[in-house]
Amino acid sequence: MRPGGREGPARRPRRGREWQLPALILVAYAAARLAGGRLPYFVLYLSLLLWAGSWAYTRYVARRITGLVSVDRRRIEVGESIRVKLRLENESFLPIPWAEVEDCTPAHLLASDQPRLATALPLVGSCIVHLTLTARRRGKCPVGPYRVRTGDWLGLFVREVMVESHAQVTIYPRVHPIDDLPVPLAQPFGPVRTQERAFEDPSNPGEIRRYVPGDNPRHIHWRTSARVGTLMIRQYELSATTQLILFPDFGREVHVDGSAAGGGSTADVTAEIAASLASLGVRRRMETGLFCVGQTRFAVGPGKGERVFQEIMEALAQVEPAGDLLLEQVLAAEAGHLGERASLVAITPRLTAHLSDRLLALRARHRVTLILLDAPTFAPEGPQRQQIRAADPALVDLLVRRGVWVYRIPAGADLRRLSAWRVEVGEEVRPWRPLARPPVTS
Repeated sequence: MRPGGREGPARRPRRGREWQLPALILVAYAAARLAGGRLPYFVLYLSLLLWAGSWAYTRYVARRITGLVSVDRRRIEVGESIRVKLRLENESFLPIPWAEVEDCTPAHLLASDQPRLATALPLVGSCIVHLTLTARRRGKCPVGPYRVRTGDWLGLFVREVMVESHAQVTIYPRVHPIDDLPVPLAQPFGPVRTQERAFEDPSNPGEIRRYVPGDNPRHIHWRTSARVGTLMIRQYELSATTQLILFPDFGREVHVDGSAAGGGSTADVTAEIAASLASLGVRRRMETGLFCVGQTRFAVGPGKGERVFQEIMEALAQVEPAGDLLLEQVLAAEAGHLGERASLVAITPRLTAHLSDRLLALRARHRVTLILLDAPTFAPEGPQRQQIRAADPALVDLLVRRGVWVYRIPAGADLRRLSAWRVEVGEEVRPWRPLARPPVTS
């Protein structure tokens, strides 16, 4: 980045000092005209000299302040920090006694540990200021600009210089290390260990145990059987895989953002869950993809490796909850291009009858998982929370009974233990209670 600095409009925070010297000049002029003598004229000329000198000094040094901004990283996750080095150059032949540096980086994305600090610059010299910026929310955030405010020795005049920065930091959603795979595995052969129906992987032996009737005779381990005197069989690990396709919902009307009032943001949690599942899928060597609609359409085709994961993270960092399409419409438009027996993961804070019907229709060809955010818990306490309707328990129970894996995530949940929030059959439906019998009247 090349150094840059442009002079901004002068602020006037020291109004008490600004009128004192002009008032002194007027008093000295009036005294010199009325009384005469050398002393009043000396005070008059000295005041004029100080005033003009301070104005010329401030204007001269402000035009010769330049800056250079550099950062140590351009890509971070929410909660991580970057180091910023701001180098201020004084190209004038006069020292600058004081300079106030104000960080104008958007604080809702990157919070500075020193929003405002003071320093001094030597003549034809430089000063290096170190700052630390902590990521608070996902998105693309410019670093700076930095407002440098300086003035004369007496503080009569103040000028501002804006140090522009061309550095831009991409803030990814936080990735939680999920231990278990909270989605069903659709293809019964692959690199992921499972307890579900799958094929035995001959390249991944598990243990040697006693032979029981019904075991495959071809798996008998004859050396061990001869040593122990009874038939022993070699058992292999069950392994499976799937094509993991993520469908996070970033519709305009579905999300709750109570972060400003002490609550949470369903859009940010949706992005964190999608990023965590994408990281898990890449680590498990599964084909992973993402489709969502925010301010525009974001699509990452199914693939393996770090390149696919990087594309998914870039999409999740940019997408905003501004989509005009409902999640059921996105599923209907994108699922038709996918292969058979893929695992589809829908992440949304909204569950309607139309979305439930779409998920059940996809259940005929794919394995379907619904991660449902409990929207009322993300709103702050008060009337706003009461106005948000929770998902219909009957629809949740219907999906669970039809074979859809449903996870209900409240605000503040530990996303590392995502599998602990799975909804079981009948869990969302209240037990039936008979009505009280009316009293018998004689």
